[in-house]
Amino acid sequence: MNCPIPGAHDKIAAMRQRHVQVTASIDYYESRLAEQQIQLNRLNRSRDFVHEDVDDVEEEPQNQVPLTEEDLRREEDEMRLLERKKRELEDRVHSMSRDISGLR
Repeated sequence: MNCPIPGAHDKIAAMRQRHVQVTASIDYYESRLAEQQIQLNRLNRSRDFVHEDVDDVEEEPQNQVPLTEEDLRREEDEMRLLERKKRELEDRVHSMSRDISGLR
């Protein structure tokens, strides 16, 4: 005879909802990280072209303020923070997946 565990269905539903939320957060942070990596690559590429011909360098828009070393440090710090949050969220998702698998 199969006896349901009291509250198990509610707990499973709550865990599934939380899994959806955490997955969405991971997607958001991965997207932010990708955008910042693209920006960083552009900045690095600009530095690499300093010794090239001026014609080969893409011009920056006139209304864009050049980034300082401090700006770059802040961006790198934010990228590290986002990467850490991503790892933490991934760990939580894996933990939830294990919990859900254990309840099945």
